[in-house]
Amino acid sequence: MSKLTKTQKETVETVDRSVCVSAGAGTGKTRVLVERFIYLIREKLARPNEILAITFTERAANEMKSRIATALREEGLEEARRELENAYIGTIHAFCARILREHPIEAGIDPAFRVLEQEEASILKETALDVVIESRFEEPESFNLLHIYSESNIRDSIQEVAEKIRTSGISLGDVALTQSLEFEKLLKEKTLSALKPVSAIKGKESISAEAEKAIPTEVSTWKDLEKLKMLTKKFDQRGKPNETILNVRKLLEDWIGLAAERLCGKVREAFLSLAIQFETEYQKLKRERASLDFNDLELEAVRLLSGSEPKNEACRNLYKNHFKFVMVDEFQDTSPLQDRLITVVSKPDNLFIVGDWKQSIYGFRGAKPALFLEKERIFSEENSGKRISLVENFRSRKELLEDINPFFAGLFGGGAKRQFEPLVPASEFPEKKMASIEFMPVEYGEGESVVEARMREARLLAEHIQVLVESGQYQYQDFAMLFRVATDIFYYEYELRNLGIPYYVVAGRGFYHQPEVRDLTCFLEVLENPHLDIPLAAILRSPLIQVTDDTLFWLAHASKRVNPNIPLYRAVLQSREIKEISKRDQAKLETFRTFFLDLLSQKEKWLVSETLQLILAETRYDRYVLSLPQGKRHFANIRKLIELAREVENREAVHLGDFVRYVKGLGTQEVRESEAQVEALEGNVVKLMTIHKSKGLEFKAVFLPDLSRKGENKRNSFLVDPDSGLGFKAFNEETREYEDTLTYRWIKEKISQAEREEAKRLLYVGVTRAKDHLVLSGVLRVRKKAAEENKASDKTNWFDWIQEAWGEKTIQVPPEKKSRGKKKPRPVALAENSKIRQTLETASPLKVEEPEQVSQILEALKPVILARFERIDLPVSAYALFEHDKAEYRRHYELGAFPALTLPLSQEERAGVRGDEVGFEKIEEWEEVPTEESTNAADFGTVIHRIFEYLVTYPKKARENSQTIVDRNVRGLDPETVEETRALTQKFLESKTFQDIQNARGRYAEIPFVLRLRYGVIQGTLDLLYQTEKGDWIILDYKTTDMEGHEQSELLPPCGGGQRRGGDSSHPHPGFPPSRGKELPTHAERYRSQMLLYMLACSELLNITVSKARLYFVRTDQIFDFEVGGSELKSLRVKFEAVQKEILAL
Repeated sequence: MSKLTKTQKETVETVDRSVCVSAGAGTGKTRVLVERFIYLIREKLARPNEILAITFTERAANEMKSRIATALREEGLEEARRELENAYIGTIHAFCARILREHPIEAGIDPAFRVLEQEEASILKETALDVVIESRFEEPESFNLLHIYSESNIRDSIQEVAEKIRTSGISLGDVALTQSLEFEKLLKEKTLSALKPVSAIKGKESISAEAEKAIPTEVSTWKDLEKLKMLTKKFDQRGKPNETILNVRKLLEDWIGLAAERLCGKVREAFLSLAIQFETEYQKLKRERASLDFNDLELEAVRLLSGSEPKNEACRNLYKNHFKFVMVDEFQDTSPLQDRLITVVSKPDNLFIVGDWKQSIYGFRGAKPALFLEKERIFSEENSGKRISLVENFRSRKELLEDINPFFAGLFGGGAKRQFEPLVPASEFPEKKMASIEFMPVEYGEGESVVEARMREARLLAEHIQVLVESGQYQYQDFAMLFRVATDIFYYEYELRNLGIPYYVVAGRGFYHQPEVRDLTCFLEVLENPHLDIPLAAILRSPLIQVTDDTLFWLAHASKRVNPNIPLYRAVLQSREIKEISKRDQAKLETFRTFFLDLLSQKEKWLVSETLQLILAETRYDRYVLSLPQGKRHFANIRKLIELAREVENREAVHLGDFVRYVKGLGTQEVRESEAQVEALEGNVVKLMTIHKSKGLEFKAVFLPDLSRKGENKRNSFLVDPDSGLGFKAFNEETREYEDTLTYRWIKEKISQAEREEAKRLLYVGVTRAKDHLVLSGVLRVRKKAAEENKASDKTNWFDWIQEAWGEKTIQVPPEKKSRGKKKPRPVALAENSKIRQTLETASPLKVEEPEQVSQILEALKPVILARFERIDLPVSAYALFEHDKAEYRRHYELGAFPALTLPLSQEERAGVRGDEVGFEKIEEWEEVPTEESTNAADFGTVIHRIFEYLVTYPKKARENSQTIVDRNVRGLDPETVEETRALTQKFLESKTFQDIQNARGRYAEIPFVLRLRYGVIQGTLDLLYQTEKGDWIILDYKTTDMEGHEQSELLPPCGGGQRRGGDSSHPHPGFPPSRGKELPTHAERYRSQMLLYMLACSELLNITVSKARLYFVRTDQIFDFEVGGSELKSLRVKFEAVQKEILAL
C-alpha cells in the first residue's frame, strides 16, 4: 500500500484537539479513518472499544472493520484484533441501539426491544392512520378536513409532517403553530409604512389611500380577502419596474397570505390534532410489539443521555469518559438530532469528523449540510480545533478533473460560508486517444414524444457501451449508469437486454413486483382461498404449472358458461371432463390437483416458510428460474421471500392469509425493498443504480443519462418547518380554489431552495464517481425560437447546467459508430409508437380502418346509446344502513362524496388494499363506537370471527385446539378482552348452535360472493352456510354487539377504517335463552336486509333454498331467525333492484 501523503499523515496523527476534515471526492477519506484508528491503537492512545467510530452505512462499517482487522493482523496486534469484535464501529442507529440495550431501565424501554424494518414501520403507520381517521371521522372538524383535502392527501401530509418533526428532534407540540400577534402587528406596520411613499407616485395616490384604509380592517370573510386581492392588482406595473411599488405589492401578498391563514385557523387545529393522535397511536402500536423504529433509536438515545435526572447524568458521563476518541464519517449527512447525540458523547478535544458539504445528498432524511459548514467555521477559528482539507484526488484522471473543477466552481458559486476547493489529480493514467468526457444530447422535435426520445437515448447509450467494449479498452464491469431517480430505469434495461449486454440493477424497488415473488404469492393466496379466480389463473398460466392459453380458456368456459359466478377452481377440479384440453395439459392439471389438494388439507400444519419450500420441491420452480437469464438473481429473490416469511414467523404466529396480505400490502405501498443482491459489484455486468446508491463507489466509466429530467416538485397540502411552524394550503370558499398561506409559501420556498442546492450536489456526486471516462446524455426539445438564455444557477435541470457551462467547447458528441458483428433485429416497444401509446394512456379504442360498406352496416346496427348509464356497486351493509337510516346512508355512501368504490375495508383487508383498489372479502360486523377505554369493537369482532371460522371448519378438533386458536388471535388485545374472548369461545362450544353445526352434513365457512342485480353488484361474505342432519340449509351470521346501551351509531360503517359486518332479523328460536322482552326482535330487525340478501345470493348463485337465515348473538348466546317463503324469495330480486333504483335517485 502506498504511503500516506503529508496532509493525510497530519490528519491521522493530530490527536491533541478536535479535527474537522473536509475530504473531497476520491481523496482517500476511508483510508484516513482506518489509519487513524490503527494509529491510536498502535500508539497505545486507546483500546479498540474506547474509540467510537460512526459510519453512514453498514457496508462502510463492515469495510472499515475488515481493513482494521487486516492491518492489526499484519502488525501483530492480535489482542487488539480480538477486541475489535466488541468495538463501537457501526452506523449511528447501531450505536443508539447498543446504548439502549445497555441501559434499558434508565431509558424506560423493554430490554428485549426489536428494531422495526422500514416496511414494518410503514404498515404500522398506515394502521395507526386507519385507527385515527376511523375514530375521528364523525367529528365535524375532521370530516371537513378530510372532505376538503381528501383522505390520501391528509394521510401523506400527516406522515411527512410527523417524520420531519421527529428527525429535527422536537415534538409536534413544540411546533410554532401560528405566527404571533406581534408578528401580525409588525407586518401591518411595515405595510402601512411602505405605502406612504406610494402616494407621491403619479397615478397611485388614490390606491395608496385605499390600501391604507383597507389594511387595518379585519379580514373576517373570504369576500373581504377577495376585495384585498383586487386592491393588490391595482399595484401592477407596466414598463420599467418601480422598487417601491414592487415592495408594497409583495407586502400586500404577504398580508393576504397571513389573512388566509387566520381564516382557516380551524383547519390547522384539526390537522394538528389528527397528527398528534397519529403519533400517539403509532407509539402505542410499537409499545405493544416492544419495538422501536429508526427515529425512536435516535430520540430515545438522546433523551437518555441529555436528561437532567441523576440517571441521565450518570449515563452521559459514563460514555463521555469511556470514549477517548470519537470519529464520525460523512458528517455532512447528519441531522440536527444526530448532531446532538454526537455532541453529548464527545468532548471539546476528542472529536474527529470527516465530510464534504458538496456531497450532502440526504436532505429527505433530515441531513443538514449547514451543520458541517458550521463545524468547519468553528474548527478554523478556535484554538481547540483544527480544519484540514484533503484535495488530492486518487480516483479520476487529470482530463476529467480539468473540466469538472471549473464547472462546479461556477455552479456552486463562492461565499463566506462555503468555499469550493478544486480537486488536484494525484494518480497517473495511461494516455488515451478519445475524449474523457462525452456529451450526447438527443434532440427531438414536433411529432416525437419525450418518451420516444428517451428510448432513443437509451438505445444510443447501449450501443455506445457495446462499441467501447468491442474496442478492447473496457469490459462490461467497468460501466455504471447512474440515475437521479429510478423511475425510468426500465427504458435502459430494455435496450441493454436487446443488445445482449449483461446488466444488473443495484438496489431497486422491485422485489415485491418480481415475477417469481408474484407467482409464489399468488400460489399462497389460492391456497388460502381457492375460489379466487385471478390468482388461480395466474399460477395456472405461470411457470409453476404452465398450461396454455387455450386450456385456460376452456377452464373458464366450463366454469362460467352456466353461471359467471362459479369459481374457476371448480373447473380445475373437474378438468378431466373437459375434452377440449390437450393430454399434455390434462397431465399438468392432474399433477397440480393432486399436490394442491394434499397441501390444502394440511396447510394448517405447516409454517408459511415451510409451505413455500413444499411448493418449490413439488414444482421445481426454483430450478426453472435458475435457467433464466440472470437466474441467480431470480433464485435469490425466492430465497429472500422464504427468509421474509421466517422473519415474520419469528416475530409472531402468522396465518397464511396474513402473510399474503402483508406481502401484497408492501408491494402496494411501494416500500423500498431491493431485490436480493447476488451479483457482486465486481461481476462482469453493467451496473444500473441511483446516484444515492453509488455514494462511496467508483467506476472506470460512468454514464449519467436522463439529464433533462427535472426534480420532483410535488408538495402536500401541509408542510412543516421547525422554525416557521405549520403551513398549509387554504381552501378559498369564495373561489373554490386552494391558495398558499403565508407560512406555507415561506416553507415551500425554503424547501425549493434546499432542493435546488441538493440537486447541484447530487450531480457533483454522480460526476465524481468516474475514474477514466464520463458520458453525459439527455433529451433536448428543439424549438422554432430559442428561449432566452438564463444564468446557469437559474436553470431547472442538469442538462441546462451542463450545456450552459460546457456546450461545445470541451465536450465532444461521439460520431455514429457501428458495432462489429451481425446486428440482431431489435423488437420495437409499444411506447415507441405514439399512436398506440396515446391510445393506451387515454384508454380509448384503437382506430382501425374499415371498408366503407362495413362502416355503413355497423352504423345501421349501432344500438341506441342511453344518455346516462346508472350503476351502483355497494356491500351488503350499505343496503341495511339505507333502509334503516337514509340520512346516515347519504353521509357515508353518497356518490360524489367519496370515490364510488372506495368503501371502508376491514383491518384484515387494509394490509392488502390501498388507494382506490377494491377488496370486498369480508363485511365486518357493525359495532358500537368504542370509547377511549374500550377495545375497538371492529377489532374484537374480527378476532371472534377468525376464531369461530376455525371452530366451525374443524368442529371435531375444536375443543381440543380452542385454547391454541384463541391465543393465536388475541395478541394485542387488553387482558380483560382476552378473558372475555376465552369465555365467549367456551360458551359457543357449549351452545346448541355449535352442537347443530357439529352434527351438520356439510359446513362452508367464509363464503365470499358477488351478486349481480340490474343496477349493480352487491358484495358480501357468509360467515357460515351449513346443512342440518334433516337436509335444511341454514345461514349463520355472528354478532358481537352488546344490546345493552345499543345506539344508532352501531349501523354506521367507519369511513376510512374497517368495514363492519352488516346484519338483520325475525323469530326467536325454541330451546335457547329467551330474549329480554322486545329488545332482541327490535335489535335484530336492523339486519333484515342483510339476511334477505344472503338468502337471495344462495338461491341465485348456489341454487339452494335456505330454510333460515340465523343471527347468533355471541355475548348472550341467543339466536334470531329469518324465514322467507318461496313466493317471497322470488320477489327479493325485484325488491332489491327497486332499492338500488331508489339509491340512484338520491
